[in-house]
Amino acid sequence: MVLAGVLLKLGGYGFFRFSSFLNIPLIKRGYLTRMGVVGGLVRCFLCMRQFDLKAFVAYSSICHMGFGLGGLYSFSH
Repeated sequence: MVLAGVLLKLGGYGFFRFSSFLNIPLIKRGYLTRMGVVGGLVRCFLCMRQFDLKAFVAYSSICHMGFGLGGLYSFSH
């Protein structure tokens, strides 16, 4: 469970470091921001229905990364 959380956060940090090399157009940034937030919300609703602790931790890590992705592609402080 810890490994899944660490790898997801490491992947988010990799997106952050290489986002300057990607040169994503402004229109696609809005799409990626919305996709990250909506995906995070869907995973949050899935977390509410979990009875298994491992699945709960996995879904909550993915939910957190969805919101991190949305914040990363908003490019604001």
